[in-house]
Amino acid sequence: MERAVYYRILGPLEVSDGDRHVQMRGTKPRVLLCALLTAPNDVVSVDCIVDWLWPRKPPPSAGAIVQALVSRLRRVLEPDRPPWTEARLLLRRPPGYLLRVEPDEVDALRFERMTADGNAALERDDPATAAKVLAEALGLWRGRPLADVALLEPAQEAIARLEGLRLSATVTRIDADLALGRHMALVPELEGLVRAYPLDERMCAQLMIALYRSGRQAESLGVYDRVRATLAAELDIEPSPASQRLRDAILAQDPALDNAATHPGSRM
Repeated sequence: MERAVYYRILGPLEVSDGDRHVQMRGTKPRVLLCALLTAPNDVVSVDCIVDWLWPRKPPPSAGAIVQALVSRLRRVLEPDRPPWTEARLLLRRPPGYLLRVEPDEVDALRFERMTADGNAALERDDPATAAKVLAEALGLWRGRPLADVALLEPAQEAIARLEGLRLSATVTRIDADLALGRHMALVPELEGLVRAYPLDERMCAQLMIALYRSGRQAESLGVYDRVRATLAAELDIEPSPASQRLRDAILAQDPALDNAATHPGSRM
């Protein structure tokens, strides 16, 4: 029975084969694998791989070196494959190569699937399931995505996309936790997120609600004042109508704010 190879890119690159940790020695094989894992089950052209491996000036023999690196990577991923037999995982597909994976064999793909499941649970008013699934999805992260190639220009689009998905999942998970009445426990996390993303009105709204429900109305309104000043200074705009309505509801001590089902993703 063939064993599944599992790839982790939500942090430093890690590869396992069943219970065996696969040693990925050398910088260039790791870069090659990262390039292939940004487009699993899709063809990555040789020209694209060359851009990943030699960001400035590729050597005249770059194509031959790529071919040799692919052969080396195949031996690492399929150590028991008999010589001269067709590869099962890393395939030649003109104009480049394709890494064949199943949806649950890459942590990033698992994360995306679990995030979609969590979002769907919250949309059907099941915050307990949403919070659990999204927390498990976020638990797959071990650091910056594609950390081995974080400084390479070709990796920036994939890194930005994954970090955006992580932030979105975090915000949705907090919505679910607010709906479950976990506002007091959320305050420290939200304070850190608002410091990191001072222009994100949704996070600011989440912090305002968490503080208000924790009996800290003045601090809640202070969050609004700070985001308003930041938006004015940085972008010369006012807070959104949704943020203004939330501020007005807090000033009026609207009873709807005490309802755990009311969160920034809900309509007030």
